[in-house]
Amino acid sequence: MKPFRIIVIILFALTTVASAYLLISEWIKTDRTIPEITVKEDMIEVSLKATDEELLNGVTAYDEKDKDLTDKVVVESISRFIEKGVSKVTYFVCDSNNNVAKATRLIKFSEYESPKFQVEGNLCFSLYERIDISKLIKATDSLEGDISSYIVVTSSDYTTSIAGAFSLDVSVVNQKGDTSIIKLPLIIEDRPISVPQIELKEYLVYTKVGKTVDFKSYIVDALGIDEKTNLKSSVRIESSVDFDKPGTYYVHYYVTDRMGNRGHSVLTVIVEE
Repeated sequence: MKPFRIIVIILFALTTVASAYLLISEWIKTDRTIPEITVKEDMIEVSLKATDEELLNGVTAYDEKDKDLTDKVVVESISRFIEKGVSKVTYFVCDSNNNVAKATRLIKFSEYESPKFQVEGNLCFSLYERIDISKLIKATDSLEGDISSYIVVTSSDYTTSIAGAFSLDVSVVNQKGDTSIIKLPLIIEDRPISVPQIELKEYLVYTKVGKTVDFKSYIVDALGIDEKTNLKSSVRIESSVDFDKPGTYYVHYYVTDRMGNRGHSVLTVIVEE
């Protein structure tokens, strides 16, 4: 039995050595070098509709075994804004042995603007009519287009069934995390539902400091209760807009027919830096 046991032990030792040799040989042959991505610039400026090809401009990759991997680099992700109009882009490359490398840099979207609002109807109402603000306020974004579904409207002073001038706080956030906030008027009047109507071309306008707006040019029409009598020439405009100072202002349009019925429309003017 003793010689047999010695032979078994020798065979076991040889098998172990052979297995270890194979494992070490395989380990030596395995490519463990990690590719390297080189980014030429820390930040680049791109258009709002930049392609992956544009985002990859100035990005190269190299691996000791596979050599040039530049054509294998892909855009893995683009972050939310770090600051307005600036995101972080992450690049990814993988060599033939599935070794992975990543790199990042900043991209600035040229001509980016924060979301803008549109008001598509008059915000003056009769106390006796149904009010649906959601249908009147829209928002668009230079990157995403229509983002009206993200709008949130609140009011800290509005009370139902009470006439008065109230404020609406309107906000919207795009998918990059940029937020726009404006304050709109909500005017509830104790008057009949049917009064002269003053139709405006727009009910919200943006302008820059020092650039004036011709308020009269925004009047499309003013019709009496019969919708036939033209009262456009009788419209009175009240404004306290200061075009030299950034802020939100309101312009009021009034017209009264021969029966004493008064129509009222309001234009919101936002003066930006």
